[in-house]
Amino acid sequence: MPPVTRFLTTLKIVAACAVGSAAYLFPYLSLSGGWWRQIPCTVVILLCGIAVYGKGAFEFFGLKMSARDLAKSLLLLAILAPAATYVIYHVITVEPLHAQRYPYSLSQVHQFFQVLNDELVARAALLTIFLRLFPHPKTVIIGLAAVFSVGHTILYGYYGDEIQPLASISLFSFGAIANLLFVRYRHIGYSFAMHYAWNMERFNTEFFYRGMPLSEGQSFNYIEGNVWVAVCSFAVFLILFASYVRAERRGALPPS
Repeated sequence: MPPVTRFLTTLKIVAACAVGSAAYLFPYLSLSGGWWRQIPCTVVILLCGIAVYGKGAFEFFGLKMSARDLAKSLLLLAILAPAATYVIYHVITVEPLHAQRYPYSLSQVHQFFQVLNDELVARAALLTIFLRLFPHPKTVIIGLAAVFSVGHTILYGYYGDEIQPLASISLFSFGAIANLLFVRYRHIGYSFAMHYAWNMERFNTEFFYRGMPLSEGQSFNYIEGNVWVAVCSFAVFLILFASYVRAERRGALPPS
């Protein structure tokens, strides 16, 4: 490849990464805003991927899956959504914690595209890039899960809320489970189903402690910081991680 062509290609990749990253992070600069604010970010992220990879962008973002994988993902969502609702309203929200569900509205559009953007960028794109750079999938899976947990701590710390250790364990476990699902199956269908099943009810609810409303950051310490959520999510992570290691030893995983 001629030097000029190589330079222009590198410049295009750097520009696409910068614009895509800005589009992903922009909505997090404010936790409030219109229901539609994640949609243009999704469009920009996908266009940046197409600018670099062309049709390969769909595989890069984990959107390439068979009809069978899509059906399994929808089935998983249908199972996990009511399970998450039960956990939030019947396991976690007991005295002195109360929950008030908002009427279902266009806010669910925001939740859908927020989760989609998380899966496109923080799951598929980052994992794909790091797996190409480092030939140690287990390290990448755990490392990016730690980044996912720390990222929440930094974000809500910016707004004045401190994330407690149990909540951090749950966030790490959720991130690690989603990473394992992507690395093993190479699409975001299963991780999206898990992520959205939780978020669609979790963030459609206002939580109160002894009658006082909790901020979004504070609520993490009562919801994700619930001891049962932390223990069970970490146990699921260990089970899936052990299954991944067995599949790796059998050579039953897709190439990195």
